[in-house]
Amino acid sequence: MSKKQFKSQASSSRAVSGAFAAPDGALGAFGAGFGAVPSSPLSYVYEPPDLSTISEPNIIVAFKNVQKKDSTTKAKALEDLQKYMSGLDPKDGLEDAVLEPWIKVYPRTSIDTARRVRQLAHQLQGAIAHASGKKFARSMPDVVGPWLAGIFDGDKTVSNAAKDSLKQVFQTEEKMKNVWRVYLGPIMQFCSDVVFKETVHTLSDERTVSPDDAFAKHARVVAAAIHVVRHIIDNTPEDALEKQQGVLEDFLSRKELWKFSSHSDPSVRRAVYKILDSSLMRTPSLLDLKIISNYTLVSSLSISQASSAIEYSRVLAHLTVHNPIVWTDNYTGTGKKTATIRLCQYLAKGSQGGPSTCWDEVNTLLLHVPAPVLVPQEDIPDQRFVVFEALREGITNRDEPRANQQAAWNAYLLLANRFLSFEDVHRDRLIDSTVMPILVQYITPSRETSAWTVSASQQSIVLDAARLALTSQQSFVNQWRALSKAVIQDVQTSLPEQSKDFMKSQDAISAKANRWYSLQAALRNTGLPQEIDMTMTDATTSEIQSAIALLRARNGKPCGAASLLEYALGSMPDILSGQDSLKNLVAKFVTTDVPGLLLSPSGPYLIGLIPHLRCVVDVDSSYRSNLKSVLQAPRSSAKDKALKRLVASPFLAQIDQDEELVVELASSLQQAISNGDVQDEIFKTAMANPNVSTRLTQDLLTQMFQNLSVEEHQSASLSGLETVAEHNRDAIKGWDVSAEGSALLARLISLADSSENIVAQRAKNLSDVLQANTPTDKSQGNQAMVKIIRRSLDKIEPDALSVPSLIELAHKVFQQCEEQNKGALAAELLPDEARWKAALQPILISRPNPSLAIMNVLGTAVSLIESTVSAKTAPYDKAGHSVAFRLFWFTSALIQTPGMLEHVTIDRRSCIYRNLALVSQVASDSLSIEAAYSLWREQDPESEEEIIDVISQTQKSIASWLANNTGDGSASAVLSGLLEDSRGTSAAAYYSSRAYVSMTTEMTELHTSLDYDIGIDELRSVKNTADTFLGVAIISATQNFTMITRLFNELLADLTGGDVNEYSNALKNMIMLNSILDKQDFADVLSGIPKQRLIFFVQHTCSQLAKLGSLGPEVPTASPESNLAAESMRALSQLLPALNETYGSFWKNCTEVLLELWSFHTDMPDDIIPLAHASLRLHSTLIKLNSGESNEDLEEALEGHKVSIGLGMVNLVHALQGLPDDSHQPRRMTNELLARQISNAKDNITPTSAYGLFSSLASESLALQGATYELLHLQISKQQENISLDKALSKDYAAKLPEELLSLIIETPILDTLADATFKRSVPASLRSYLLSWQLVFDHWVGASDAVKTDYVSNVKEGSYINGLLSLASDLLITSRTRPVDASKFDIESYTLNSEDVPEKDAQWLLIHLYYLALKHLPTLAKAWWRDNTSRQTQLPVESWTEKYISPLVIASELSAVSAWAANREPDPDQPLTVKISTSTREITASIPIDEQSMSLAIALPPSYPLSRATVSGLHRVGVTEQKWRSWIITIQGVINFSDIGGGGQFIDGLMAWRKNVTATLKGQTECAICYSVVSADRQLPMVPELEQFELSALQESV
Repeated sequence: MSKKQFKSQASSSRAVSGAFAAPDGALGAFGAGFGAVPSSPLSYVYEPPDLSTISEPNIIVAFKNVQKKDSTTKAKALEDLQKYMSGLDPKDGLEDAVLEPWIKVYPRTSIDTARRVRQLAHQLQGAIAHASGKKFARSMPDVVGPWLAGIFDGDKTVSNAAKDSLKQVFQTEEKMKNVWRVYLGPIMQFCSDVVFKETVHTLSDERTVSPDDAFAKHARVVAAAIHVVRHIIDNTPEDALEKQQGVLEDFLSRKELWKFSSHSDPSVRRAVYKILDSSLMRTPSLLDLKIISNYTLVSSLSISQASSAIEYSRVLAHLTVHNPIVWTDNYTGTGKKTATIRLCQYLAKGSQGGPSTCWDEVNTLLLHVPAPVLVPQEDIPDQRFVVFEALREGITNRDEPRANQQAAWNAYLLLANRFLSFEDVHRDRLIDSTVMPILVQYITPSRETSAWTVSASQQSIVLDAARLALTSQQSFVNQWRALSKAVIQDVQTSLPEQSKDFMKSQDAISAKANRWYSLQAALRNTGLPQEIDMTMTDATTSEIQSAIALLRARNGKPCGAASLLEYALGSMPDILSGQDSLKNLVAKFVTTDVPGLLLSPSGPYLIGLIPHLRCVVDVDSSYRSNLKSVLQAPRSSAKDKALKRLVASPFLAQIDQDEELVVELASSLQQAISNGDVQDEIFKTAMANPNVSTRLTQDLLTQMFQNLSVEEHQSASLSGLETVAEHNRDAIKGWDVSAEGSALLARLISLADSSENIVAQRAKNLSDVLQANTPTDKSQGNQAMVKIIRRSLDKIEPDALSVPSLIELAHKVFQQCEEQNKGALAAELLPDEARWKAALQPILISRPNPSLAIMNVLGTAVSLIESTVSAKTAPYDKAGHSVAFRLFWFTSALIQTPGMLEHVTIDRRSCIYRNLALVSQVASDSLSIEAAYSLWREQDPESEEEIIDVISQTQKSIASWLANNTGDGSASAVLSGLLEDSRGTSAAAYYSSRAYVSMTTEMTELHTSLDYDIGIDELRSVKNTADTFLGVAIISATQNFTMITRLFNELLADLTGGDVNEYSNALKNMIMLNSILDKQDFADVLSGIPKQRLIFFVQHTCSQLAKLGSLGPEVPTASPESNLAAESMRALSQLLPALNETYGSFWKNCTEVLLELWSFHTDMPDDIIPLAHASLRLHSTLIKLNSGESNEDLEEALEGHKVSIGLGMVNLVHALQGLPDDSHQPRRMTNELLARQISNAKDNITPTSAYGLFSSLASESLALQGATYELLHLQISKQQENISLDKALSKDYAAKLPEELLSLIIETPILDTLADATFKRSVPASLRSYLLSWQLVFDHWVGASDAVKTDYVSNVKEGSYINGLLSLASDLLITSRTRPVDASKFDIESYTLNSEDVPEKDAQWLLIHLYYLALKHLPTLAKAWWRDNTSRQTQLPVESWTEKYISPLVIASELSAVSAWAANREPDPDQPLTVKISTSTREITASIPIDEQSMSLAIALPPSYPLSRATVSGLHRVGVTEQKWRSWIITIQGVINFSDIGGGGQFIDGLMAWRKNVTATLKGQTECAICYSVVSADRQLPMVPELEQFELSALQESV
């Protein structure tokens, strides 16, 4: 059969019907597959495309995979084809061999069940079409239909893919229109084939596709095809549309199309309804209305329209409006399918999930449906209004959305209004049966009339119903009177107070009264006929009378009746007009009965009644009397309810006329605040009342402000302020300008810094509200913010704001200020001289710590400060800051505000920088020595960092100001002011001098020139001035080299010829001399001084120092002698290098002076720190000079006293170790200098001296701890060889660990204490001391013999010391952490002091190393601790961590030791022992040869050794019984696991014990005379009784 014949076979419908409808399924399928091939491009039965001409094999495979059944395979193939297209060269284009197969594959691939396949198919279609260019036009008729149908795919991603592919080819809107126009024929043919020919069975193979998927696929394809036709109808121009009427008529006139209007798939129904709607608009003449009516009305009205409701309701409305005869003449339904029945069935379903617009369309439908359809001709009253019943059923349907109710009831009432226009409808019957029930159900709900339920929020519907009911007045009057009687009866028969549902009953009556009178009021506003109005008035009068009578009779308990009164008189205030009897009744009730009923359940409603009775009583007076009566009543829930209603009244403002009443009400509300009950609704209601009394509000605000200071009332007061800010923010205005108002803002800003986040956030929000209401511009006369800032800075009060808050507030005030007022504002914000003096006066009245002398150029001049007043304790804020530091911080931050300094005068600017520079010096000393000054209290590390940052930023600001000095004279004013303030001997003069020196030094470094310089006269007067501070300042600032050199010569001359007893003058001159030596160019000064003069000065100074005498062993307090000695040594340290090549006795004198000074043994006070530091610097200078070019005198002096110098350093350690230096920088500097010199001279310190330093390990100084540790670390290791020798020479000698050292490890640091400590700056001294002491303990094992180690283990075991160390390691490294410490980051087998920069890591490293040493040297004790002193929860993580990090190293060390022993021991031919080590299996294998065999065993170390025991197992037993062999194994295992020796010694002992047992067993055995064997073939040694048998056995063996 040719291909042409093959292509001309039967249609797809016949082929598929053959496949699916054959009696024999197998034969049917066979016939369909090999019989006719369908012509439909969408059918699953098709002729495969010809792929033989495609040159690319991968493309062939891809096309074959596209035709597979599996969707995943198809998608992957389409992606491969896309990759092929993307890599195609545009110049080459797409070959026809690829295009033709794709044209055949695309249509059915574009409708695939899988969304991804359809999406990829459309994308690939666009790519292929674009690459093919014009030659694709010949293939367009074959693919244009499915391509355009893809636009209307139900899946958005597929639809977008189709749209994008079309835009890729047809890039303009005009080209797209041409596609629709040119290919209209193929498009319509495709759509017709899909709609009229394709079925579920033709599109899908039921053998591979599920019924649901097949059905969904067919529905999707059909819907898309219908949408394509609708698009043609909607978008084709009129003239073109007329030309295509034949094609469209053929499509629209087919019954098969309209049958889909009742299809079960909503997408198909929507497509049909939309095409019908479009056809009604554009091609109505092409529609067969009889067919439309039959399928769209008869068949579709009764089915569910879920998901197609809005489309169906719209097309029904349009169809009815344009062709109402579809309900009559063209309607084909009969019997139970009449138009009325079908319409009712449709209406009874409601909107069926559609939007509210569905009801708008239903409304249009009902207004145009022919009357005979709405009103059946049968004269049966119940059947006349059947449409209303169906409509109500649809409205009240359970599934009907609440949002649709309004539109639904509007349609209902409009239908009723249309019915009124019908002549054959009885009006009264219609109103009574369809409209009035709405009113009845609304006023008096009941189950019988629940079908007419309208929600309370939709009163407009009820009002419309009432207006409609008024068209039948008689019916309305009758129904209204009946409703009034029902209301009265309900009130009178309400439940008594004893009933549990009493309030529920009263609330129901109150709600009913509200609805009843609200409806009446609305109707009256629209205007009513007189008869109706009289009816309502009479009914209301009866209701009021009945309610008053009931309240009197039941003492106000039925509050529903009171509610009725309030609503009646409130809704209809004119009801009393013209009814004197009713007016008198109400007036008497209000004046006589109401005061006694205020605390009854009716009280709140009766209070609400009063404002409506202006024409009856004096409401103002009545309100005040009622309020007073309620306030005087005892506290109860009834009183609270009544009071809440009273404070909500608009008459609340009237209480200002009664002072006593204001006080009573304020007291009541203040009590609620004090009790923490400010959330009470009474308070909220009062504050929310816009008519609240001003006096009352201010009293309450004052009370809340006062309660903010009481912690237990803070939350309540904040809640009260939040209520005022929320409901009555205007009340704050006017009050916030008062003193208390500004104080409140300050208190709130202060609370915003609270540590409690919730309180802080609430206070922050409230302060923002107050600041928003408070004008900050001076031009507006409001200085509240500035007053808050100044008060908080000048005086520390409980509500003083934190400095960051003040800075933020000042920035905000300055930014909001108008430009012309910023100068005045800056002057108020920035402190003047008076404020600085007041803040600094409590600080600068005492003498600074004398040890600060080593920190600055003034040296021991600090001792010259005269202080007759003891230091005062300055007040501090919550952060621990004094007024002076707060002012310093605030000013430092504020001057960095852009534009701030430009608005102040030069004098003020100079004042600011002068005082900032001065306080910077004081603050630096406070940082150097904690509590040196009372600028702040003791701070935690985080706060201290903040202080350091403030000081640093201030110094940077000063440096920046100096560098950018504009020459306005402010810098000169600052310097001259500081210089002038340096006169005298006060602390202020001392710090002014230091500030001056600091600023001039900074200017020198910045190379900044000023219009101010030191004059020659001032410089000449320096030597003669009594003001040492001033003299040092002048010397430090001057740049006159000649004058400085001259002054230096004069000072040298004076000091050389001076007497040691003239301390004060000599000290002043020495200080000035040192200030010259501290200058950067002092080397140039020295070059101009004759060397002989320097020699004379040095010799004289050394002799004067010798005359001062020894300072030890008792160290005196500071004195002119010690200060002069310190300054002298300071000068010598600078001058001696210039005399390095000079010989003389002064070298020896210097050394002897140091020895004299270092001979004391008591604790060193701060007064002597400068002297100790100067002596150490002098010694350092001598050592440094001796290390250079040799000076025999110096070398001899140092060499001859090196041991004494070492002893002197040890004495210094003892003197300095007693006090901590963590917060004492001068002491720390001295200790660190001493530690460095000890480290350099440790070889000169004798063991006896070194061993006396064990107590220094407990020093609070980390530097001294480290120096002591390094010294002892060296000495202990050296001593072990001698101790081992002593042990070997004497059996009675017992090596012991030093008692002083053991005393340091008795107490283990407590974990809780360490948890509170910070590792940020350093390791806590107690922990470091404990750990270093343990390191020294383990140092005793280095170089010690096994016997000595055994003694050391006994020492540790006796005191149970090891448990503390191991428990501490377990806690700090493993169990107390979220994740155990990663020990692999450290060198576990060694530790180097001070090589780790991070303190916490340094402590971890040392602790890990100690844990390793403990397991290595004390394995038995460590194992006992792990077994006996840890819980199960601790054992597991400790074992796991040890196994991971420590055990491998311990095991490697043990095996290495055994291996070294085995390799180095001398071989013994009589007792041979072979040892092999396996590191991979952690085993030691030992064997002893016996004849040609060997006896062997293995020692296995577990992964967690030594926490877990080593095990011994026999490998080869020879010559002994099983019992003896097992005994040996047990013995060896005991020796190993219970030995006190670590480091491999236990294994060596175990092996030696085994060899000893073997040797002892073989001793005395001889070779067999026959076989020359010691052991028989059965591995037994010959026993004497068995000797003959043994020989017999040997003989038999030999034969």
